[in-house]
Amino acid sequence: MPQPSPKSGQNALHSRPRILLADADPVETFSALLRSEISARPLSTDDCVVELSGGMDSSMTALALAETVGPVRTAALTLGGSVGEQQHRRRKEIVARARLGPDLTVPVAEFGPFHPTGPRASGLPTSPTDGTYAEAMNELYSRLSAAGARWVFTGVGGDELCFQRPEERALTGDPWNLHPVPDHLGPRARDTLPHIADDLAPASVLHASTLLALAVHSATAMRHGLWPLSPLATPLVLRFGESLPLAWRRGKQLMRLRLEQAGYSREVVCPPLRENFAATCEAAMLQNGLPLLSQWLPTSILTRQGLLDPAELISECATVATTGRGASELYRPLAMEAALRSLPTPAAVPAP
Repeated sequence: MPQPSPKSGQNALHSRPRILLADADPVETFSALLRSEISARPLSTDDCVVELSGGMDSSMTALALAETVGPVRTAALTLGGSVGEQQHRRRKEIVARARLGPDLTVPVAEFGPFHPTGPRASGLPTSPTDGTYAEAMNELYSRLSAAGARWVFTGVGGDELCFQRPEERALTGDPWNLHPVPDHLGPRARDTLPHIADDLAPASVLHASTLLALAVHSATAMRHGLWPLSPLATPLVLRFGESLPLAWRRGKQLMRLRLEQAGYSREVVCPPLRENFAATCEAAMLQNGLPLLSQWLPTSILTRQGLLDPAELISECATVATTGRGASELYRPLAMEAALRSLPTPAAVPAP
């Protein structure tokens, strides 16, 4: 049952794991919940598309769409190399077995972070929350919009659906994915670190990380006239996931069993290679991001405000240029700097 937090008047209620009944079928219940969330609105195969990367989360959304709406179109940012070949095989199998519709792909390497023709490198208005692959997502969404898509379904929320509670991680030994405090923070930024947890907003129905992911996807999609929908990021589905025993959540076992029961191959259920954009980000930052950051450093807004340490950044840039490694660690300061530089200056704001 949902357990109130110490400040139950302010925080949203969340569920704790339960003991399953002998005849419980979590896979079918999960599938039915997704179908219910999707069928709550009028949809057609002509105006729907699902972002199908081939990962667990997007695959769950795609299968539920196929069962509810029909052969909707699919789309994805695709990887290169051997990982990209695996992604292609897995996506091809999912599309064929689920009888999904036409597929549209954009090679992410061709539109990597801070690509010279992209909005951030060109100084167009951007936000630091636009996402690491804003250039590639803009390209994908632009093509989908031109093809007549209206609704774009995503797999956002899947990670949180299978989230491990702190006490569960203590038992399993599974590490937290923590990002260390970077050395290039300036004095004003470091002064705020002891207060980073002060006056936090009350706990929401959805996890904060889900809300942030939705904000990133939603803003980019809506700029292109697309309305994003994420069945995994809905209160009822999240509460169901939270109530499952750890064995069903750990390693996304619930989702893997869903694919296994549907007859998918071992490569789809448990891919041997990890599919992510880390290598793409590293290569793009080395090729495009590092020169741009080096160019902007002498007049950096963030360093002038004491939020970044210019000497440390110069040292990090030199190390990355020499070793060819660690370029992706410079993404965050560059994204924030690009966003600030894209803001209109007071002189450029038209008079009321």
